Amino acid sequence: MSKINNLNKSYQKTPEGIMHYLNLFHNQNLSYLLFKCDHIFAGQNKNLDILFETNQDYNKAAKIMEDNDFIVQLSEKTEKYKTMYTGFYNNVLYSIHLHREVAWHGMKAVNKAPLFENKQTITPLIIIPSIQDSILIHTAHILFENFKITEKEKIYLEQINHINNTNLNKEYISQQITQNHWKNGFRLIIKNKDKKYPLTKIDIAKIWSHKLMQEPLTSLYLAKKIVKKLLRSFNIKRKGHLIAFIGVNGSGKSTLTRQLIEQYQQPIIFLGKKESYYYFGWKPTFPLTKYLSQRFQQKDKKIFQELNLNKQTKNHKFKLKQELLFIYLTFEFYYRYRREILPLLRQNQLVICDRYFYDIYGQYPYAKKSIIIKPLLKIFPKPDNLYILDIEEEQLQKRDKTNKEEQSVQSIERTIFPIEYLKQQRENFHFLAKYLNGKIINTNKDINQCAKQIINETWKKLI
Repeated sequence: MSKINNLNKSYQKTPEGIMHYLNLFHNQNLSYLLFKCDHIFAGQNKNLDILFETNQDYNKAAKIMEDNDFIVQLSEKTEKYKTMYTGFYNNVLYSIHLHREVAWHGMKAVNKAPLFENKQTITPLIIIPSIQDSILIHTAHILFENFKITEKEKIYLEQINHINNTNLNKEYISQQITQNHWKNGFRLIIKNKDKKYPLTKIDIAKIWSHKLMQEPLTSLYLAKKIVKKLLRSFNIKRKGHLIAFIGVNGSGKSTLTRQLIEQYQQPIIFLGKKESYYYFGWKPTFPLTKYLSQRFQQKDKKIFQELNLNKQTKNHKFKLKQELLFIYLTFEFYYRYRREILPLLRQNQLVICDRYFYDIYGQYPYAKKSIIIKPLLKIFPKPDNLYILDIEEEQLQKRDKTNKEEQSVQSIERTIFPIEYLKQQRENFHFLAKYLNGKIINTNKDINQCAKQIINETWKKLI
């Protein structure tokens, strides 16, 4: 009993974002209970489960979340009886799970009205279920969601057989589990409370089948949910999110990419996703491209200078050699996209690209006159967010270069291009911003602020 009291007293460590939104609910006179919240009170988690007494209060809370720029991560179309909202408070991502019943997978565990009759008010904002209701909630969570007993849950389960626990109403517990058709499941958990994994698949099947036989509508809901999940698993379309940075040489693509990956770590982990860095600059991948690159390695710089830096060649209206090069480069980059980027997106990852196929338009002055390049830009797979990094030409020539081999930002020698070439590049990239509906970001300002801006503009699309 003392362990539970100590947990309840530790509410002072509750994250400030959660306290902020509880204060908003309290100011609107919403009637609520916090459940499964011991880890929240200890400051160990930023997910809050909160039960509302009426549907009206539930809807008001949803409106408060939306007014504070939280978005629905999981709606009642996916999980009956609850809506999960996610959003930022002071640059930290939180999830507030609004419940109108104590239920998992559409299966109600307890009758709600008695929970509010027996509630415990720790502070005006911290209102929690009684001990017997907490025992019911934690046990139901094991049976219908988690399928294992953690140390946190053992603290509550031990109270059921505590001789001196006069506050425990066992008759009330019996009524709840009988009325909600999981009496055998409750007994199984109590019997095996000292084991870490008490439930076998056979146990779960028996407990669930007994409950579902007594609740035909719940059975129908659960069957529909299973079918939908199976259909989603067969969907091989791109599921992740792709952010691409393009821009003039020295505009800060690699530096901003690294900074964004670092700042996205907390939100990505919080959302249960993974993120990957990908350098989409020149790296021969298709076998023929590898062979040609190795064969003509010594001529690469001369060819580049001939095509881009030689003023005498810029006035030609049509260059077959250049058009054919654009076609082949499109094939090479598409091969890499299919082989190395698309698999990550199909795993539902956030992929942040340092450079993209579109850079070839910015790098080649001839691109403005090309017949083929614009259609190729349109048919190439689009990133979910395209950012064009921009900075004045004089600053470009002073920038340090990122060492991509070391996977970090280090000052190494950069090839300084003529100012006329950099101006031409900027014009080309400004065109791309309009043509491909990309967003221009001036990287002459603080890189940290640039990364925060991008996170604010993109995180909702990850859900």
